[in-house]
Amino acid sequence: MLTMTEQAIEAIRGIVEEAKLGPGAGLRISGANEANGDAALEFEVADQAQAGDEVVREDGAVLFLDGTAAAVLADKTLDVHAHGDHFHFSLDEQDDEVA
Repeated sequence: MLTMTEQAIEAIRGIVEEAKLGPGAGLRISGANEANGDAALEFEVADQAQAGDEVVREDGAVLFLDGTAAAVLADKTLDVHAHGDHFHFSLDEQDDEVA
């Protein structure tokens, strides 16, 4: 399942709060398969999950993942990097730590 860094959690909470869409809102990630076999991901603030979305909640951050995004991101960690007055999300492989 997709995990988030603390920085990503803070950024998502801030984005959703700024949008003022209500308590059920979150960041929705949708995916589209491209001709080269890769998946393009789109991010948008949504007031609620759509039918079929996987919902990921972590420390107050809420993500809605459509089927394509859920499959692509299943083994990833979402991070965020600040660049002056804006930021970029990035995806990293999850560490396979053995407990």
